[in-house]
Amino acid sequence: MVQSGIFSQSGFAEPNTLTPTKVVDKKLAALVGSSEFHGSIRLFQSIGVGETKYAHPHKKGEGKNMTKRNLLVSLLLVFGLATMASSALASTQWVTGFNPSYNGRAEGLTEETGEYTLTNNVAGTTNAGNYFTFTYSQPVVTGSAYLKCSGGDFPTGCAGEFTITEHSPSVYNVRVQFDVTKFFATTGDEIELVVRVNAAAAGVGCLTAPTNGLWPNSGPGVITAVAVANQVTLASTGISITGTVPANTYPVLYVNCSPNLSFTMAPKDKHVDGANGQPGQVLNCIGTKDLGPYDNSFCVNIDEEFANALTSYSYELASDPDATNGTQVILTLTDVPLNMKISSPTVTDCNAFDHHDPDACDVGYWNGTSFVYTYIGTLDVSAGSVSCTPDSPAPTPPTQTCTVTLTVNTEDAGNPENFDVCFTYKSHGPLPTGYVEIYADIQKGPLSPSTDIPLFNGVYEIPQPGLSVVDFSDCQTVLLFPYVTSAGIYGYDTGIGVANTTLDPFDVPPPAPTFPNLIPTYGKGSAVPETGDCYFYFYSGGALTAWYDTGAIIPGSVDAFFLGSVAPNIQGAYAIAVCEFLDAHGYAEVQYDAGLYSGYAVDYLAIVLPDPAFYTRKQNLLGESAVTQYYLNNFFKYLLIYDPPKHH
Repeated sequence: MVQSGIFSQSGFAEPNTLTPTKVVDKKLAALVGSSEFHGSIRLFQSIGVGETKYAHPHKKGEGKNMTKRNLLVSLLLVFGLATMASSALASTQWVTGFNPSYNGRAEGLTEETGEYTLTNNVAGTTNAGNYFTFTYSQPVVTGSAYLKCSGGDFPTGCAGEFTITEHSPSVYNVRVQFDVTKFFATTGDEIELVVRVNAAAAGVGCLTAPTNGLWPNSGPGVITAVAVANQVTLASTGISITGTVPANTYPVLYVNCSPNLSFTMAPKDKHVDGANGQPGQVLNCIGTKDLGPYDNSFCVNIDEEFANALTSYSYELASDPDATNGTQVILTLTDVPLNMKISSPTVTDCNAFDHHDPDACDVGYWNGTSFVYTYIGTLDVSAGSVSCTPDSPAPTPPTQTCTVTLTVNTEDAGNPENFDVCFTYKSHGPLPTGYVEIYADIQKGPLSPSTDIPLFNGVYEIPQPGLSVVDFSDCQTVLLFPYVTSAGIYGYDTGIGVANTTLDPFDVPPPAPTFPNLIPTYGKGSAVPETGDCYFYFYSGGALTAWYDTGAIIPGSVDAFFLGSVAPNIQGAYAIAVCEFLDAHGYAEVQYDAGLYSGYAVDYLAIVLPDPAFYTRKQNLLGESAVTQYYLNNFFKYLLIYDPPKHH
């Protein structure tokens, strides 16, 4: 064995049975780490030894520019594929380079690595049967290895020049073997190898973007590769030598932890009337004809956490002829009421946002008098149709799950981009009680099992149940009885009555010919008949001292009771009643019985409090018992329910 410096030549045997795979051109990317070693029959010489500690992620296609400027600071290691003429040594010298800057996605089952590039540095000859063996830290996806050849000695690319054999001798390896004895008349010829790996496999790990911009060379979330050159049959001296010399290990892929996409409510009213950046609101007793500011719509924003978190088909195809698609975004809505219809969404890309929008993909400059903006984004995303499937077994109330696939048609490979997706929703009349929220979440697609490339494992971008996009509220009325009592030396008690007025004359034919027809004028504003309980909470002495459930109160009826019969000996109290229907109204009468004298001391109508689900009790500047507040509440309810305003 001959050894010089840190490199050595040693005995090595490879299996003779190989399964060749096709050779296909591969798009060039960067050589940011490089190495070379020089080989002859008796000498291995290391030159320019150093170590690249970090590399900066960048996009595909930057490699040609980066190759030259980074080569001088890269690790140089010589790969020798040598042949001997009868009287003189003729050998080739190959400089190896990597593009370690590819960002992989932790959900990706077929993530593409950076290119491992070999550049011939010395004119010479290689024998048929000489080969390189590349070893990756993760198994190579079957059929994913591709080679591209360029330079004056590869006039037709790789065709007829090499055989690529995957999984030789193991699933971690790719062998690139010279098919013919070849004389390299010039230097600069290049061979580039790319593979795909399962970035979601157990044990791979993942990385979050470092705050200092420096990525590690190894460790969790870093896919690495190393190359070995093999010398075969140096026949001019009659000596046959088989040996290996490995290069240093380099990172070829950084696996980014989930989420690779941020998923939030769109920050403001941008694209759909009423979609104001908050979850939609629905009153179950009325259905989706409820709160006008939301206009039965909501918008969500999907944003790349790094460039190429989303890729187009043309982007994938440029570097992989077997790519079948770009990245898809599968958006799923869960807990959707069964009789609610979700429209196919509209998609607005960030290069169409208003320039004042902080999410706009644009740049601006001051021209001396005003700011001038130019859009730089190239993102284009289209939406398919919404598909809904009833949940089984059917819950109570019944729900369905709806999905829509968003396809990335074009994107800017060098800059993170984002887009808004807006939905509208409708129901056929009122909804049953019990609905709480509609949730949304996203996955990258296509999903396994499939033969698509790229392919993903279906992990959701945010934890389940996801992002709340629509809130449901059961219809209710909140009544305040400011003074009630059932104690005292004069036999005080309080009679309380609650009327369910959801049965009214406004949407029914006249009961007699002499009565007017109210339907044309008032029918639109008629109440929806509802049945529900009223729950009373009694407070005195700084605490909740009693409570009472009236039971079901049907439309067009009144429930009445004496406080002393349900909560005796309460003095100096007030009560809040929460009724499970709209348009509840209350009455109270404080009575006394002093033997010879009996009667009532005071009576009043209960105060209807604004629903705390929509009007906070913390900031009632007008006072929640003010007449103005009461009528404002009813006025806005009329506007919001029956005549939703439009926002432009």
